[in-house]
Amino acid sequence: MSFQPASFTDVRRSGPPTTRNGSEWSVPISTQPADEWLKFLKKEAGEDSAVGVQWAVNVQVVQLRFTSTPDNVPHSLESVDRWIARANDQYRNWLNEARRKGNERRRDEQTEADRVHGLNERFKNRPPPGPRDLSTGHD
Repeated sequence: MSFQPASFTDVRRSGPPTTRNGSEWSVPISTQPADEWLKFLKKEAGEDSAVGVQWAVNVQVVQLRFTSTPDNVPHSLESVDRWIARANDQYRNWLNEARRKGNERRRDEQTEADRVHGLNERFKNRPPPGPRDLSTGHD
């Protein structure tokens, strides 16, 4: 059986931006991403200091919040969409690498188990020494 880390469906922006004050904006996100995915998004967002992001989760919707002037919202949304796409790619690569490492570890474990089994088979018919063999060291 091969190792299968968590399945992954791309995270995406799932609706238009909304605001309560004209500077703090939020957009709904398709799903609650994994913690590792969030690390990739934060890394991507950190490269663009013009748009700050944070997650807001409530019972009904998962949202990404960002700060922007109304005139800059289209540019901010382009940045958010680009970060999400890059985080999806990085997370998918991370999952594939975890899968590869898990499979490699299991192959190594099986190789070692086969080696030990071979050693046990090699010596399984070797009789224990008789009483004379212990005292003289000869047959």
